Amino acid sequence: MFKDCKTGGYNLESTHATGQRLIALILLIAIAYTIAVLAGRKSRKMGLQQYVGRLQEF
Repeated sequence: MFKDCKTGGYNLESTHATGQRLIALILLIAIAYTIAVLAGRKSRKMGLQQYVGRLQEF
């Protein structure tokens, strides 16, 4: 999750948020990350893993 919060995804440091706003952003990112993980687990259980994922070069 650390890389996702940095330049790998949510780009948290470019918001320049401090104090209460920073806490709210981190909470929102944690909620979004949790939802994404749960959706991934659900798609894996349904057998959709071969259709969803990063593209691979052959």
